[in-house]
Amino acid sequence: MENLCAPMAPRPAVEPALVTRAQRALCIILIATTLAACGPPPARSAPDLSLLTPDLTAGPPLGGAMGFYVPTCLFRRDPSCVHLIFAIGEITPDTSIQFAAFTDTLENALGGYTGRWGVILDSPGGDVASALKLGSTFRTAGWDTVVGLDYPIAGQWRTARCTSACVYTFAGGPVRLILKDNALAVHQFTEGTRLLNVAQVQYLTAQIAVYLTTMGVSPDLQTVAGLTLPNELTPLTIRDALALGVATRGA
Repeated sequence: MENLCAPMAPRPAVEPALVTRAQRALCIILIATTLAACGPPPARSAPDLSLLTPDLTAGPPLGGAMGFYVPTCLFRRDPSCVHLIFAIGEITPDTSIQFAAFTDTLENALGGYTGRWGVILDSPGGDVASALKLGSTFRTAGWDTVVGLDYPIAGQWRTARCTSACVYTFAGGPVRLILKDNALAVHQFTEGTRLLNVAQVQYLTAQIAVYLTTMGVSPDLQTVAGLTLPNELTPLTIRDALALGVATRGA
């Protein structure tokens, strides 16, 4: 997927109407990053992703825990089919195990696979610890990550959005492509209905900080997330995601 990127489109300066603490923090971070920038990214060509459709017959039913789906073009041996799969649904404690099982099945079905592969993430988040583990698996195995793709499913078009804990999973990709503004969004972490004590909160916060540093993401991402209430979301534009190092390439 080395050639998935197109040049980042110019965007006006951050609007002055930002009113929340998270948005103010993000604005300050962006200004500092912009001043430190050394130049625009190089131009690259991108394959046509507009015809990718998940094969829902080859995965679990939609609407719950995250499932992994190959594109319908894959087993037709379509030469224009890119090496991308879909990850749709909520991240659960078992998701990383299920991904390992999926890749084993995929490798057997294809008789082995070569080249770069990537995951299109469409998830509202879920279990934080599992999101970190899945992201680490992506990094170790070399699976790139993609968000912001428009794709058809069940007769309707939707955009692959990755929010909450999913953003940590997205950060695991060696190459991280965002195709649309607001396809990523963050907020304070929670563990469902389970209440965490102070020690648990501090430990999980430290885990996230170490993970982001390892993945090459600015710790300022966690500042923005920490200033956003759990029932709210602070969306990231393409420019935001690139400035924070969450994404490495943008449309």
